[in-house]
Amino acid sequence: MVRRREVLIGPDWRLRFTVELDRGRPRSWAVQLEWYDPEEERWVWVARYDTSGGTPHRDRNRIAAHEPVDLPQDPGKAARVAETDLARRAEEYIEA
Repeated sequence: MVRRREVLIGPDWRLRFTVELDRGRPRSWAVQLEWYDPEEERWVWVARYDTSGGTPHRDRNRIAAHEPVDLPQDPGKAARVAETDLARRAEEYIEA
């Protein structure tokens, strides 16, 4: 089962959460910062933390792919750390 939710954190910024569950336990997850581009009239991903490839990492659109990061082993705690970082540094990530 896959669960998704979106949370606005600014007038044109949002966090998108995706968690894939296997028997009620997180199997994979992603937390993604998105910015609404008024010229393109769509949401564009800016930075994300995810577990694709089996290892938690951060990707930054147009800057870096698969930056290694030090996250807790527990998927729930790791996703919360990712959420906090993306929310606190949203402007920095968007302006880069």
